[in-house]
Amino acid sequence: MSDPKALAAQIMEKLGGIGNVAGFENCMTRLRVNVKDASKVDRSGLKGIPGVLNVVGPDSEPQVVVGPGMADSLSAEFRALDNGQERKPDDHALMKKQASRGIFQFFSQVFVPLIPVFAGAGLIYGLVKILTLVYTLTGAALFDPAGSQFMLVLNVLASTFFTYLNIAVAMSAARTMGGNPYLGLVAGGIIINLGTLAGTPMGIFNLTFTNGRGGTLAALAAGALIAWLEVRIRKKTPDALKVHLPSLIAIILTGLATIYVLQPVGGLITDGITGVLLYIMNSWGFLAYGIIAAVFLPLVMVGMHQGLTPIHTTLIQTLGYTPLYSCLSMAGGGQVGAALGLLFKYRDRKALQKAVLAGLPAGLLGIGEPLIFGVTLPLGRVFFLAAAGAFCGGAVLGLFPGQGAVTMSVSGVLGTLVNTRPLAYLLAYAVSVAGGFLATVLIGVRKDVLDDYEKANAEQHKPHASME
Repeated sequence: MSDPKALAAQIMEKLGGIGNVAGFENCMTRLRVNVKDASKVDRSGLKGIPGVLNVVGPDSEPQVVVGPGMADSLSAEFRALDNGQERKPDDHALMKKQASRGIFQFFSQVFVPLIPVFAGAGLIYGLVKILTLVYTLTGAALFDPAGSQFMLVLNVLASTFFTYLNIAVAMSAARTMGGNPYLGLVAGGIIINLGTLAGTPMGIFNLTFTNGRGGTLAALAAGALIAWLEVRIRKKTPDALKVHLPSLIAIILTGLATIYVLQPVGGLITDGITGVLLYIMNSWGFLAYGIIAAVFLPLVMVGMHQGLTPIHTTLIQTLGYTPLYSCLSMAGGGQVGAALGLLFKYRDRKALQKAVLAGLPAGLLGIGEPLIFGVTLPLGRVFFLAAAGAFCGGAVLGLFPGQGAVTMSVSGVLGTLVNTRPLAYLLAYAVSVAGGFLATVLIGVRKDVLDDYEKANAEQHKPHASME
């Protein structure tokens, strides 16, 4: 395993040094960097560093793919590289560059910090399901979902995050925009609790004040708006009034905009998203599920998959589950199947075997980047063979209406625990693995591609002085 400190130093050098880094952040598997001078970025050098799976994105905003866990460690090391001092993120600069980064990048910055909570709370839900099954089979009073205090407590632990999800999203959006996250708490709180207004007529367009209307989309907009207003008002406020005035005006303006605009408009958007997706999935049936699952791998490859997060949360808040997320999980199954096919077919290729075995554990848990960038994408057609396996699994999943994941960030084999129809999910996942495996075994990889892969990986894993 790579040493995070040494790896961070090598990456920083290829990025043009600490003076060329304007800002950085990480998601589960990538270090996302914003540089001042793109011409100083040695992209090929970055790709050649042992421990770096790939580099995607433009040179001005490279994304260094290093795999789960390591991305977080690298981010910490980056903060300590400036003469041992932690580099504080320039939140206001980040806010100014938001438009250039695009809406998908914004979604990523808002939702990535929430991913571990989605995963943890979702797995508690899965535990509740397992214990409920135990109660059904054994009658053990401790696991009675309706009468056991223990089970009721577990339900509280599983549901609390989702109850206050809008607040969490608004706080994260405010922080991302460079504002006070606690003002985001106010904005998100307005979304979920309108007090005595709830249920009363708004007086326009026959609308009614409704708690939670607009869901995470409205919370996202409200959190961003309150931060945007606070930062700008603070700049023009005399020092003597900076404690009171910025927050006062930001809360009033954002509160009115949220209640009368963001919630009604957000509600129309969420209703539209839900309706369109369900129409496509219900009208096209298994074919729609298969196509959606197959095209997900390219989205992960370019880092656009985070842009789907608000859609997942919208479906969870509207339906109680997201059939889209479980469908996309089949892409991970196709990846695992293709990797197993490579293990079986090319047992004499040592570098390939090593790379597959390194990426498989993460792949089985639904984290696809190590296998994508470390194995299937460099081998060309195997990437598409994995997508073929995903299509098979998605098509099977589409035969079971009412299935879906009750949370995000729990996929792979663990996705069984958070699906409304666990046996349907498990069957579809097995089919996606089998599809990727058979496609890879039957079609395989060109010999020259394999030879180049072996040579490149052998060179990459030679001992490196800075890693000793």
